Amino acid sequence: IAIAMADSTASPFVLSEEGQAYRDTCMMYAGDLLKIYAENRSAVLADSLHYQEAYLRLKESYDYATERYDMLQKQIFVEGQIPWWTILSDRRQYRHQASQDASSHYGALDQTNASELDTLSSRSLNTYLFLMVSLLLFFLLIFWLIAAGLLKLLCKIFKRLGALIPRETRPFYSLIFGELLYFLLLSNTLNNAALDLAVNQITTFLWLLLAILAALLIRLKAEQIRRTFRLYLPIIIIALIVILCRSSYMPDMVINYYLPPVLIVILLWQLISSIVRGRKAEKYDRTISWISFAVTCAATALAICGFIFISLMVLVWWYFQLAAILTLMTVRHLIHVYHDRFLAPRIAKAKSGITMVNGANKEALLFNVTWFYDLVCSVGIPVLALLSVPLCIHYSLNILEFDDIYQLFYHTDFIQIPDKDGDTFFRLSVETLVNLVGLFFIFRYANKALHALWQRGRYMAFMRKNNRKTIRANELNLSLGNSLISVGIWFLYILVLVTMLNIPTGSLSLVAGGLSAGIGLAMKDIINNFIYGIQLMSGRLRVGDWIECDGVRGQVTDISYQSTQVKTTDATTVSFLNSTLFCKSFTNLTKGNSYEFLKISVGVPYGTDVEKVRKVLEEAMEVMKTKDSYGRDVVDPKYGIYVRFGEFGDSAVIIAVKQFILAAERIAYSDKAKEVIYNALNTAGISIPFPQLDVHFDK
Repeated sequence: IAIAMADSTASPFVLSEEGQAYRDTCMMYAGDLLKIYAENRSAVLADSLHYQEAYLRLKESYDYATERYDMLQKQIFVEGQIPWWTILSDRRQYRHQASQDASSHYGALDQTNASELDTLSSRSLNTYLFLMVSLLLFFLLIFWLIAAGLLKLLCKIFKRLGALIPRETRPFYSLIFGELLYFLLLSNTLNNAALDLAVNQITTFLWLLLAILAALLIRLKAEQIRRTFRLYLPIIIIALIVILCRSSYMPDMVINYYLPPVLIVILLWQLISSIVRGRKAEKYDRTISWISFAVTCAATALAICGFIFISLMVLVWWYFQLAAILTLMTVRHLIHVYHDRFLAPRIAKAKSGITMVNGANKEALLFNVTWFYDLVCSVGIPVLALLSVPLCIHYSLNILEFDDIYQLFYHTDFIQIPDKDGDTFFRLSVETLVNLVGLFFIFRYANKALHALWQRGRYMAFMRKNNRKTIRANELNLSLGNSLISVGIWFLYILVLVTMLNIPTGSLSLVAGGLSAGIGLAMKDIINNFIYGIQLMSGRLRVGDWIECDGVRGQVTDISYQSTQVKTTDATTVSFLNSTLFCKSFTNLTKGNSYEFLKISVGVPYGTDVEKVRKVLEEAMEVMKTKDSYGRDVVDPKYGIYVRFGEFGDSAVIIAVKQFILAAERIAYSDKAKEVIYNALNTAGISIPFPQLDVHFDK
């Protein structure tokens, strides 16, 4: 077309032959494209109608399935099945119905199609599953016997092995080895969902049983294992019965008819075991045994009332939870064994190497040795125990194919507060609560770790700066740093909490504004104590200082943001509000050189040689010039101990023994010094007169 236009010079415009050829070609292409688009449009419309029909059919199926599932949940969790007292009122009819359901549920297995599970009828498949589960348990029994025979033979051949494995524990080791053989030889299943589900449930039960046996063998002595295992045997048996019923798709009527009496028998068995064998069991095992009895009571009551499936869920959940509890108890036992065998010598060695401080400050410097033990005890075990509860609920619901209930229970917010725009203002779920509690343990450990690192760093810096090898208890001000670390850690935890609860920052600003309006009223004293506490911790007062305030004398034991704790000389604790203490003229007896003046007065008779008394007391008081635990002189060597004439008393001449002593040693020093003075005067033949009064009667 461009060429034709270029060749055209006449007016009006006329296409050349070549241009007309190009035009015809373009028109042909445009017509073909139009046909293609029309055909595609028809196909798209047909597909759209087909998709819409499929969507409506799927929606109808989904709505029907949801309705039926809701009805099933309502029947299971709200209405329940047939109560057992109704069954007892007409036992013959319900027993006959249970027999019919079992007969219709389990039919003869078609041998021609037994090799192809997908071609089996539902009735034959249930029978096949029942036979396969029974066969798996039979193989487990065979493996147990084989393992028991091999272990017995090995213990006879190798005497040392027989000494390591006592006779009382051999059946449990044999059961463990038999389970391992089962896992190795029968782990592969046929490619069928129903059979895989049945085998997986049996395998899950055996793994939990393996965890329980291992926990008992590790934690208990040989003579305790058999007795303790019998405490847990009832709940193990009932869990096996429940899983077998689930694996073989036991009919509901059969379970309704036979489960309550079975649970009553298990309940009596658990009660007798807890009473008879629980007396000689460990404290924790005895407690768990009674908890198992309570859980079985609840499950039995639910089954009698007709809530069969809830009863089964409770029993399966407790079996999972029991394995988790015993596993955590074993971890706790192992970490304590690690502490006693390996960590305790290291702690003792580290303590002997720490000579710079004493008391609680020395314990804080051991964190670099005990950090792993503290991490497991204060974070690992609590967090795992916390997570084990929803995890065991999840697995127990999964056994009975009610996993969506777990999603609803654990992940769904049970509290949602919308704002005026309809957006979620505040949300709370079980998952959020679990995460927040777990983070609390983590932040608490981080707080302890940072305190230990800060304290060690301060000690090292102080000793390098002052070329010292020892630090007195109240020589460094650690309160402010420790408090700031705690504030920072827990402020960060609050930020995480606000984020996880989906609390908008705008709401926090409103709260902050409301609080600022009340500072001058209700929160005035709290804010004052907070500010004065920071000022006290910044240098005016330290933990370990001796102070006097309002006639109270004692040692500062704690400085918080609201009050200061003082342990008095009579071993009582007095709490001063920070604002009160800050505004009063209290005396810090150890802020300067830690020495304070002490005068001890004693009377001698009139006519006594004062110089002789002075020499006797000065010589006797030499024994009081000792050193404290930090190597400091108890008596200030700058002034020493000097004896002066005090005053003329009514019945004696008062002699004053004067000295400057450490404030922390005042009580003990004063008591000992008075005893030394009394004994010295007695030895020198100088009496201490007592007050007397002559009364003359006028006749």
